Amino acid sequence: MALITLDIGAAFTRIQIGNEPILTVASEAAYDLDRKTVKVIGANASQEVLRSGSKTRLVRIMERGAPADPGVLSGFLQQALRSIGVRSFGRSEVLVAATTHASPLDIASLKRCIEKLNAKTVTPLETPIAATAGIDQDVLGEVGTMTVVLGESLVEAGIVSFGKLAARATSPTGVSTLRSAIRESVKTTCDLVISEDVANDILIELIDFQRAHRGVQAKIWGRSLANGESESGVITEDVIFAAILPGLELITQAITSCISQAPNQLVTDVADRGLWLLGGGAHLPGLAPELERRLGVPVHTIAEPELAVVRGLSVIHAVNPTKIYW
Repeated sequence: MALITLDIGAAFTRIQIGNEPILTVASEAAYDLDRKTVKVIGANASQEVLRSGSKTRLVRIMERGAPADPGVLSGFLQQALRSIGVRSFGRSEVLVAATTHASPLDIASLKRCIEKLNAKTVTPLETPIAATAGIDQDVLGEVGTMTVVLGESLVEAGIVSFGKLAARATSPTGVSTLRSAIRESVKTTCDLVISEDVANDILIELIDFQRAHRGVQAKIWGRSLANGESESGVITEDVIFAAILPGLELITQAITSCISQAPNQLVTDVADRGLWLLGGGAHLPGLAPELERRLGVPVHTIAEPELAVVRGLSVIHAVNPTKIYW
């Protein structure tokens, strides 16, 4: 079979077989507690749990770069492959993105989950290296390239030069961190409990990191802490921005920590060329310009930044004919 590349994230899993279109599936599964099997994966998993009741549990397959449950992850991948007409990895070579936040034990567990599905070889590649290739930058070149992948549960910064990670930094701060801060702020200021979806809508629709403090207000609906009934409340942009500011500070700190570890020449490269903001978090309105203001270096984005890593894995395989990965 053709090469298979995997980017298994906390929010979404992306799979590409050869040059076929990339499959994107929400990284959660409905797990049957009696039969110890995965029933449904992706966006329909939560509906299956509601329908099945206590016999089924909703499981997020990854937690900060490591399998939350190896058995569930294997079942999830098997169903994902079947959805595109493939029963297993079929003795294929598999390249999988591995976060630098993961421990060697985490990576070994990830490899075993994939090997169970009949992969010929499983090669983990560090996320920043794959991301660098995914934005069409020279992974093997002397000039340093810095990427910042802001995902659901992690921010991962890395500077790549000569095919190696010259500097790296991660923080368990992602888009979910910002949503959690919004939910807590609404609970405190409005006495309302809101869902993840409502918090995400606030983050996308109300907040613009580049144009904060506009005095914008929005009416929201949630469950009252007082009586449990559905009630409305009014939130302001200033209050929400104040709530997510600590998360933004942690993202900035991860980036500056990475830069501080790099040799002087690579720091100069970053100052001259800037960095690339990737991952699903790159879609947050105004985040790239705000980071540029905070860091004092250009911050670039690309179309479909969430696909940079999985595409980069294929690029690395194509330019490395000896199949020797670093």
